[in-house]
Amino acid sequence: MLIAGALGLSACGPNVPDPTDTAQQFADQLVSEEFSGLTDLALTDDSMDPAALADAVAQLQRFPLSVSLDSAQVDDTDDETVTATAQYTVTWDLTPGGTPDGEGDANEDAAESEDWSYQTHASLVWDETNESWQPQLDASTLVPGLANDGHVNVEIDTAERGTIRDGDDNAMVMDRPVQRIGIDKSHVLEALSSADSEPSDDDIEQTLTESATALAEALDLDPEPLVDRTLAAGERAWVEFIVLRDDEDTDIPIDDIAEIQGAMAMEDTMVLGPSRTFARSLFGTYGQPNAEQIEASDGEFTAGVQTGLTGLQRMYNEHLAGSDGLDITIDNTEATQPTSELMTSEEVSYSREVVDGQALTTTLHMDVQQLAEDMIADAEVPAGLVVVRPSDGHILAAAEGPSELSWPLATTGTYPPGSTFKMITALAMLRNGMTPESMVDCPQTITIDGAEFSNFEGYPSDYLGEITLADAIAQSCNTSFVSQWEELSTQDVHDAAVALGLVEDPIVGYNGAFLGSVPTEVEGTQHAAGLFGQGLVQASPLGMATVSASIAAGQTVTPVMVTDPAVEPNDNDNLPGNAPLTEDEAATLQELMAGPVEYGTVPILQNVPGAPVYAKTGTAEYVDDGEDLAHTWIMATHGDLAVALFYSEGFAGAQTNGPVLEDFLTELEDIIPSE
Repeated sequence: MLIAGALGLSACGPNVPDPTDTAQQFADQLVSEEFSGLTDLALTDDSMDPAALADAVAQLQRFPLSVSLDSAQVDDTDDETVTATAQYTVTWDLTPGGTPDGEGDANEDAAESEDWSYQTHASLVWDETNESWQPQLDASTLVPGLANDGHVNVEIDTAERGTIRDGDDNAMVMDRPVQRIGIDKSHVLEALSSADSEPSDDDIEQTLTESATALAEALDLDPEPLVDRTLAAGERAWVEFIVLRDDEDTDIPIDDIAEIQGAMAMEDTMVLGPSRTFARSLFGTYGQPNAEQIEASDGEFTAGVQTGLTGLQRMYNEHLAGSDGLDITIDNTEATQPTSELMTSEEVSYSREVVDGQALTTTLHMDVQQLAEDMIADAEVPAGLVVVRPSDGHILAAAEGPSELSWPLATTGTYPPGSTFKMITALAMLRNGMTPESMVDCPQTITIDGAEFSNFEGYPSDYLGEITLADAIAQSCNTSFVSQWEELSTQDVHDAAVALGLVEDPIVGYNGAFLGSVPTEVEGTQHAAGLFGQGLVQASPLGMATVSASIAAGQTVTPVMVTDPAVEPNDNDNLPGNAPLTEDEAATLQELMAGPVEYGTVPILQNVPGAPVYAKTGTAEYVDDGEDLAHTWIMATHGDLAVALFYSEGFAGAQTNGPVLEDFLTELEDIIPSE
């Protein structure tokens, strides 16, 4: 036990030590967990039990508390008992986003701080025997007007979370009906206890094991971890096994679940997209964070408090969440013990109106996104398909495949773009004085600093030797572009990439998005390889769709994913190290992209209805465990649409990606006509 007394005398009053040190210790212990620190102080005999204070303000303890000492002075009285009064400022952090019962949204990190502060005071009594000050603890010490056997009520008016909407204002992510399936242990215990005798621990464990096993098998889940979780939970806990959408096709026998002792299917709602996989990597998830997420969040997440955990749900959590309404009142209706005369004071209360969350408006087009996902849902390797509208840079779709893939490959993947990058090199060549009719060398092989570069196997021999730049693009001659390694500087190529929107720091309204990287600190063979999209050059499917969009738009395009709240785009006139793309340059590049479809690598795209398709294929070779493999690409424009399709492994851009793109653009014509 601490004996709290200062050695110095107070400036006025009886000949007793200054109470400031004890008053400060009292303030410090009032903010200890469950007020447990108060037991270290010598409280007065008529003080309330600290545990009783914790019960009285239990509903407030969700909120961080601070207590600061304003003053402590010995009272000027004629009583034999020497007392002092300490004045405090009590502050509760009520920042919108959390609620005492663990429901609501976690916005503490992003929302503006909201404090509830008031003044209070405590009495200290001088103990002659122990020569120490003894604080007197009353409920009103912490909450003015609260009786020792009263309690604080905290009522929450939960804010409605904003929806995530597409560019046509259709709700994509919203509260949707679900069924939560699990074991209610209290039902098991009640059923067992209804017999003539109380069940033994072994009986309870056996019944729970049988129920958990039967439910797991009915749900086609691994029973062992679910049995362990059920047994480890509290004796009356609800143990959730799975959550199913109401509209989800399933073979699970929902009606049979009720026959399993303790098993239940409860109707509820959850914040979900239109399907389990729809734009999953973009939307992210919303719910209660697990221990690992809390630890990695640097204080952003709170245990038991629902919040946006990943993707757009996390990036725009403050915008979507709103703030819960809050009413804090004192309830002394059942109090029998009057508040101490010293602590009698006017009751405090707090009220805040509910503010519902705001809708987040994206640029996605629901039908285009769904079509993109369907096209690569059964891919045998990771794939990405992106659609950008050149006229405004809006991202209409960003899909990943196969359907099990849950990371944002389409918007963050980093891969060498192969021969699709030749459109960037072509712009650098145009800026260096060439035209589509300029003659370039196209040998079967070329050697740079001892490294041999060659054309793809099966390259048409009719287009070897002296050919036009247009032919080099149409037939995808590697060596024609490699031969420019001394004519074009790395800065020339970098600036051409930036002019076509391939920048490292895009502003799309989606944190972590990556378009591309074209390093300037390379030379020799690395520089030569970069000229046809290999070496150290990197791009994402979104990046190459942006390049296509810039060519179609006649100006540098900045891709955009969110329109409300507004996202400030890049200023195209001030992009780093760049001369902006001109309309004439873009028109020439469109002319060059016509060649692969008209007489080059991907004539299959002539079958697409509507406006002419302009395209460029690409293949980027790599080695994995000694095996020669290839990333395959194709980018195209079709009316006011720009598309990039990527497979992490394939044969070649024309053969692997071409037929899929043909099907995609053909079906897309029914959704957004190109003419």
